[in-house]
Amino acid sequence: MKSSKIRQIRIKIILILFSVITLCVGSMVYAETNWSFVPPKSYIAYRLDQSITLDGKADETAWENAQWSDLFVDIEGNKKPVPRFNTRVKMLWDENFLYIYAELEEPHVWGDITTRDEVIFYNNDFEVFIKTSPFATQYVEFEMNALGTVWDLLLFNTYRHNVPVVNEWDMKGIKIGIDVEGSLNNAEDTDKGWNFEIALPLKDIAETGSRNNLPKDGSQWQLNFSRVQWQHEMVEGKYQRKKNALGKYLPEDNWVWSPQGIIAMHQPETWGILQFSTNTKSSTTFIANDEQVIEQSLYYLYRQQLQYFNEHGHYAKTIDALISLPLLVNNQRIDARLITTLFGYEISVNNTKTKLTSVINQHSQLQRIPMGSGGIHRYE
Repeated sequence: MKSSKIRQIRIKIILILFSVITLCVGSMVYAETNWSFVPPKSYIAYRLDQSITLDGKADETAWENAQWSDLFVDIEGNKKPVPRFNTRVKMLWDENFLYIYAELEEPHVWGDITTRDEVIFYNNDFEVFIKTSPFATQYVEFEMNALGTVWDLLLFNTYRHNVPVVNEWDMKGIKIGIDVEGSLNNAEDTDKGWNFEIALPLKDIAETGSRNNLPKDGSQWQLNFSRVQWQHEMVEGKYQRKKNALGKYLPEDNWVWSPQGIIAMHQPETWGILQFSTNTKSSTTFIANDEQVIEQSLYYLYRQQLQYFNEHGHYAKTIDALISLPLLVNNQRIDARLITTLFGYEISVNNTKTKLTSVINQHSQLQRIPMGSGGIHRYE
């Protein structure tokens, strides 16, 4: 009897040890970083072949033929509820302007900021972000309220790099037409919303890139739209942003075309893609970016480096100091290499299909070069 019990005890001990070893080995085998991203939205803008009147109505044939965008979503995407009010846009272009038509559902259309280049998003507003090249860091921002008051500015890099913002930069020749379906600044009725057409001068936008990136057939720009929506209250008969019991403004809603994943519009790598077509009707195929997964992986590692720097005061010198390897992005294995440079670092990934190497540095500057060229690279 004793020997039988001893054997049972030994078997239990062996089974326990086997389970522990299996768990340890399993954790070693499956130690990895599995990250996924939602591909940015895309839109094809067709060439305008007729004159249009910018009155906020968009009732010309060219607008009728243009496709609607998807309805806007919360800036964080599916993490948050669907917006209370619908927003959607259309786009066209010609040799001088990018035309945008937007419809905004809004039961109370109001605004009180009337001076150009004030902080427009203290009113309900509509915002446009445009970056003419994925390889440059500079981009433009345009904001407008229901009164047609504009704030346009130039940024040489994102707020992640604490660079100065050029509020004095203005787009010359902006054209705006607004149609309020209801009444403006009148709390005694319920409005349907406000719609607008804007014409943004292509020359001014293109010149902000390191090259003169005037669009042509097939050109692609990074672009996103944001709608800032506040809860309101009436104070002495006037609309104001609503405050809580402590006298602080309630947080605004941020609704966008292409979700950012976080509450941060100044993250161009997650903006949508606008493609220009010289066709006048919907007959163009969107040009896919074969480097998208690789380049989104590089931006992911760049953001990890930024977090590492904020925590340690210096950049990591190896990839495995940032993440657990291997790195899987949308189920695709990414083999990244990191080298340190005099002022920071470069992270690169090869694409054996396209024979290109994508590289990113500490300034979030992206570059594509032929595989095998090596060295530290020049950026736009």
